[in-house]
Amino acid sequence: MPLTPEQEWTLVACGLVAHADGVLKEGECDQVLAMIDERLSPADQDRWIALVSSRDALNAQLQELPPILPLFHEPLLERAWAMALADGEVGEAELEVVERVASMVGADPADLASWRDAWTATAATLAEHKASFAALLIHCDGTIDDAESIRFQALLKQMPVPDERRREFARMLKKPPSIDHVGARLAALPREQRVEILRAIAPLVSASQREAVGRQFFLQLAAQAGMDPAAATKILDV
Repeated sequence: MPLTPEQEWTLVACGLVAHADGVLKEGECDQVLAMIDERLSPADQDRWIALVSSRDALNAQLQELPPILPLFHEPLLERAWAMALADGEVGEAELEVVERVASMVGADPADLASWRDAWTATAATLAEHKASFAALLIHCDGTIDDAESIRFQALLKQMPVPDERRREFARMLKKPPSIDHVGARLAALPREQRVEILRAIAPLVSASQREAVGRQFFLQLAAQAGMDPAAATKILDV
């Protein structure tokens, strides 16, 4: 099934954000493709991986994209902003890309400024969920491996929160958060946030020396979050 114009805009916009700092980092291509939450055919996936890997190709594609309705401006730009926040803070180059895309689709600059503030606040709240569920995943087997600690710290560095808040999250490695009804807490969040949390904590599973325990915990969380088992397994195996 071909992608919708909105999905194509999302991939191009997020790809350009990923390239904004001049380097497409390892894993960023997968992050971009994940923004549309769509299973691409092998041929489409190869095509988009090639496009996302090249800033010039993305800029050329940008000029060919069809217009989208105003209804889709906010969700498109929200995903581009989420991509910009993925490394913990938004640089000038990333901001310029988001503003350029907003201008091209005809979004109101005042709306974009208001949306950005709201999205950044939501991202900070989501960071707490990511840290909490990551810590629970690490502690589920009763041990903390060095590789788990390293990946947890790497996850914290990507969070758009003040350093003091990041240090509070780091203390969860020694004392996991107390969350009643863990699955219900996750299931209560909007679907996109549930998926984002699961994608964020998935790399911690393979970092454990008791990977099978973490894998089972992750798949149980995914099921409680309403995710298809095959999709959850795919996230783990990326």
